[in-house]
Amino acid sequence: MRKIDIFIFALSNFLRRKARSALTVLGVVIGTAAVVIMLSIGIGMNKGFEDQISSWGDLREISVYTKTGSYNEETGEWEQAAVVEPLDDIAIENIKKIDGVKAVSPMQYGNYINYLIRNKEERIWYPSFQGIDAASMADLGYEVVLGRLLDERDVGTYNFVLCYNLPFEWNDIHETDWQNLTRYYESTAGEELPMNPVNEFDDSVFYEMTWDQNYASGAVDTTKPKVKAFKGKCVGVLVQNLQNGTSDWSHEAYMDIKGLMELDKLLEENQNKYYSDLWGEEVSIGIGYGGDSSNYSRENLYQNLTVLVEDTDDVLEVQDAINEMQYETNSNMDYLRQMQEQTAFLRGVLGAIGAVAFFVAAISIANTMVMSIYERTREIGIMKVIGCKLKDIRGMFLVEAAIIGVVGGLLGIGLSYGISFALNKMSEGGGLAESFGIYANGASLSIIPLWLDLAAVLLATGVGVISGLYPAIRATRLSALEAIKNE
Repeated sequence: MRKIDIFIFALSNFLRRKARSALTVLGVVIGTAAVVIMLSIGIGMNKGFEDQISSWGDLREISVYTKTGSYNEETGEWEQAAVVEPLDDIAIENIKKIDGVKAVSPMQYGNYINYLIRNKEERIWYPSFQGIDAASMADLGYEVVLGRLLDERDVGTYNFVLCYNLPFEWNDIHETDWQNLTRYYESTAGEELPMNPVNEFDDSVFYEMTWDQNYASGAVDTTKPKVKAFKGKCVGVLVQNLQNGTSDWSHEAYMDIKGLMELDKLLEENQNKYYSDLWGEEVSIGIGYGGDSSNYSRENLYQNLTVLVEDTDDVLEVQDAINEMQYETNSNMDYLRQMQEQTAFLRGVLGAIGAVAFFVAAISIANTMVMSIYERTREIGIMKVIGCKLKDIRGMFLVEAAIIGVVGGLLGIGLSYGISFALNKMSEGGGLAESFGIYANGASLSIIPLWLDLAAVLLATGVGVISGLYPAIRATRLSALEAIKNE
């Protein structure tokens, strides 16, 4: 018997008893839809968690700190480390050698740059100046909407890049009414910049950085040392960072770390001289770049390091390698892993529900095929008498079971898309999604990727074939003579 004949026989038998075939297919439809929807909710939860954490920062980033000690798990007491590994250039080079690391940059906060002054007319209060390796800024994944990123040209200089939100925060330096001052303004999604702050090639615009809130705003106290401000250039503006999907709360300005450390020390010295007459001696407030503890193996230069990993799948492995070097680390992948672990039981329950539904569908297919054998006993006997091969008879039943699985699987996928659409509509605004612990803006509760569609059809077909295996074997074992006598 030709393969096409086997398929035609199987299809005609499937269509012969439409009501029973429809009910059997319905079982597969429900089982397929249940599996797809339960898995899609698990996928949606993982994607929602990932989007939520990604809004806090790049999932590939790892922050590295010195490890000064640890808690003893048995006693619960803090134990000081005998030797503390410092964050310095040697540490940076060692971390760069770890497989999967794309870039490493020291990070530093400018403790004394309290005011950014523009043309002695406008100022930004307390911009968060951060030192970064200018040559690595592009590798760290930063992007600009205006100008350029810091690069090798800016190493050791006072040039800087502003976050998207800072150009919205300028206020008149001569304004005395506190109510009229612009403070901590948050740009909304898609809001255009109020001005172009880039002045790399525009000498008519100049920026100064100082610690003094009264700089250029009034009379100068000539009895004290002169307040100093240092000039720098804005070379770029970063793309908008919508941390909650609607607003940009960023407040950072980035400068090469060598330039920032030098500038911070100069501003500290100036502030100390300015206030030295309060106690009749120089005041040392202290920058606190590293640690002066005697148990550091070398001089500690940086507050922390930022490590960028090539692939998110390698973040935890790289993080473990850095921990083994006796450093403290944290990353957004840590939080993502914790959230996924907390919901692992729920996702397991959802998967189990889908599996049970599929098991019930398998029983339904097996029952249908067994009943088909009893109804077609005489037909099977005649096929044997006229010389039909056993493998063809077996194949006919298996193909019929596979048809049930394929049809049910395809219809089940169609049903699952409808249910998925309804679930996502219900989760708009955060209500239903938040009940599953997803707080990402615009997150979908149910996500059905293409691979899940293909897997569902293959699974439904496989379940159909496996369920039809016993009835097919049973059909080949019938006695031809006894089958012919059957009415």
